[in-house]
Amino acid sequence: MYAFQLTNALYKNSAKIDEIEIYWLIPILMVITPIVYLIRLKLFDKLVLGIDLKKIEAELDEYDRKENEAQHNNEIK
Repeated sequence: MYAFQLTNALYKNSAKIDEIEIYWLIPILMVITPIVYLIRLKLFDKLVLGIDLKKIEAELDEYDRKENEAQHNNEIK
């Protein structure tokens, strides 16, 4: 955001710098901010908390497989 405003301030000789540029910044930041937050969240979970989402997904798949086998065995009996 600051880089965008700084480049506009340096390359434009206008007294009204922030009037129109903020309307460009809002949608850009609405896209960039969640992306950066999700990347930070994944890195924080993996590196700081030691949570590996792939391992959790593998455990959930294993539980689903066991549940399906149990239902299948109950249907056969």
